[in-house]
Amino acid sequence: MNASGRYVHRRGIHCETACQCALLAAAGHAVDEEVVFGLDGGFGFSFFPANGNAPDIVVGKQAVMPLRAARLMGVEVAAHTPGSSAGLAKLLDSAPAVMTRVDLGLLPYWGLDGRSSFGGYFVNVVRILGADAFEVSDPAFDETVSVTADALEAARSSRNSPPLNPDRRVYVLGAPRRTPRLDLVGPVAVRNLCREVLRPGSRHLGIPGMKLLATTAPSWPQSKQGEVEDVDLTGRVVRVDALARQLLHVGRQIESFGTGGGLFRPMLGRYLTKLADGTGDTRYADAAAHFHESGRLWSALGATLPAAGTTATARDDLKTLVDAVADTARSAMDVEKRALTALSTL
Repeated sequence: MNASGRYVHRRGIHCETACQCALLAAAGHAVDEEVVFGLDGGFGFSFFPANGNAPDIVVGKQAVMPLRAARLMGVEVAAHTPGSSAGLAKLLDSAPAVMTRVDLGLLPYWGLDGRSSFGGYFVNVVRILGADAFEVSDPAFDETVSVTADALEAARSSRNSPPLNPDRRVYVLGAPRRTPRLDLVGPVAVRNLCREVLRPGSRHLGIPGMKLLATTAPSWPQSKQGEVEDVDLTGRVVRVDALARQLLHVGRQIESFGTGGGLFRPMLGRYLTKLADGTGDTRYADAAAHFHESGRLWSALGATLPAAGTTATARDDLKTLVDAVADTARSAMDVEKRALTALSTL
């Protein structure tokens, strides 16, 4: 490790909160990932339609690095904007690791070769390796990986996919000054969450974003046409129907980026369960059950979609999967809206 030697790599569920938890642990403070996730308030939904036959983007949250959990825990967070590998390396002289946002599609070890991009991914950079590489701690992997300085800079400065990171911002977390009392700060975080997901101020986010996905998906058979090049989940280059690629990407986003699967919805459910235990209010547990239900809906969809991009699926069958996307978005939207509306009255 670097000068402090305190950073320990660990797997996590959500890149952003897992990276924060690893940095907090390096500062001597152990906190559950779902607690950081719930307090941060980044949960939600984002849907960004793309031009032409490029795949639309679906993400299971709607705020990037809001830093609310850090503030509630009294953690000092310093944001830096190193414009080069040398600047990034200098920060590691005095920190166990630094947290940076990257384009997942340009991280070489993911094997996507830039054909699939997501600009809201986070990793921790731990130390310099030789003259032109860094040790990177990615919570999706069992061990740290080596990434060349050029590849890391390309991922940090990518403009291929929203959300963009034009300043190449990185974060250094200090030691927490206090342990958060969930019975006090948890309800505040929930109220903020309800407001921002139910009434986000943008039709691409929150409940309006889920509605937009449900109404947009049926147009995919017309807008996503022709044969395109992509990579499958193993990193193999494939030529597929543009509609198949769209379904593959939605499935990958559900399973890898947190719309459903075993990720964001169940994480929020576990946070609400902890909040119910801490406050003695069972209504938080009732809402938790709704988010677990929503997670199962998304997970069931996500389990069927990735195969669409790796097999010779007939276009009529692809259209059936498109209908399933729209139906799932509507069903999950109804479940989550009920939960959030009930929580907003507490």
